[in-house]
Amino acid sequence: MSDPVVEARLRLALTAGLGPVLTRRLVEACGGIVEASEASVATLSSVKGISNRKAEDIRRSMHEADVEGERRLIESQGVTLIGIDEAAYPPLLRHIDDPPPLLYVRGTLERADGLALAMVGARKCTQYGREQADRLAGLLSQAGLTIISGGARGIDSAAHAAAMRSGGRTVAVLGCGLGQCYPPENKELFGQIARGGGAVISELPMRTPPLADNFPARNRIISGLSLGVLVIEASARSGATITARLAAEEHHREVMALPGRVDSPASAGCHRMIREGWATLVTSPADILECLGEAGQTLKAALDESPAEETTADSSPKMHNLSGDIAHIYEKLTVSPMSLDDLCGLTNLPIATLQSHLMQLQLTGLVERLPANRVRRRN
Repeated sequence: MSDPVVEARLRLALTAGLGPVLTRRLVEACGGIVEASEASVATLSSVKGISNRKAEDIRRSMHEADVEGERRLIESQGVTLIGIDEAAYPPLLRHIDDPPPLLYVRGTLERADGLALAMVGARKCTQYGREQADRLAGLLSQAGLTIISGGARGIDSAAHAAAMRSGGRTVAVLGCGLGQCYPPENKELFGQIARGGGAVISELPMRTPPLADNFPARNRIISGLSLGVLVIEASARSGATITARLAAEEHHREVMALPGRVDSPASAGCHRMIREGWATLVTSPADILECLGEAGQTLKAALDESPAEETTADSSPKMHNLSGDIAHIYEKLTVSPMSLDDLCGLTNLPIATLQSHLMQLQLTGLVERLPANRVRRRN
């Protein structure tokens, strides 16, 4: 007998017109995933962002969704599903503005993947770019960072492969369904990742082709999974710079860029990011770890201890097993946004220590980071 929750997740994923934000609103309006998958036109049209006409189209798409065919394809290809309300869902990704309601996963996601670095760059990279991706991904994965990238040609593929050769973990986020393979020459690479080096994931139904419109949304997952984003070779207008800008402005992640030859168009985007001041120039693994501050070591120790459950109504530090400086920070936070400068003044902690502990609180879902260097306690 089929699981009604799994069936509901798949029905919503297969419904045209329901993106992450509308799906979340619908589930909240209906009080549950199963109820959302059975929503009437009247209920759908009551959701913000869904007009009467769109509600009719969504209801029709729900009715026509081939849930059984999707389930068979998932089972035949060894794919697992992780819903946003499940403990296995990546904590950092859960707290971006528009997290995927459902992840399709080939391989395994682990708690340790919360300590991750995204590496992105040019598809048509130079030999220099490929060598640097290989060098940095290999050394950083040995240091304990999971390498996140998009599975594309060029820098992405070099980073994934180097992480596996070094015995580390890597996660490839695809802009198509896992029933597809794009680019096709990476079929063996994706198989190797799933068998022993991490996971290949997507938010898209299994048969979804690699359409151009899918990749900007894919980029937000790459950023959302990571503590920071490293750009290795990017032209002035590229998907890598879009990912980096998203990471800096919306996800409040550390953004780093590797410089290249001053006359190389392949590095023009990196040089612009550095020149404009929203990316830090890095040349070595030590530089990158320094950019991540104390967060890396703190999170590494905290991953096994952080609660997988959502927070409860009791918001005391003791309830969440917090102690020391972390408990002190949490006590000073309120549900109203607070600047980091104000929080520094209230806690008398150095900014580097404060940033590190805030990242741990964010990972466990207790704190929300906001634009303009503000932070608040979650309800």
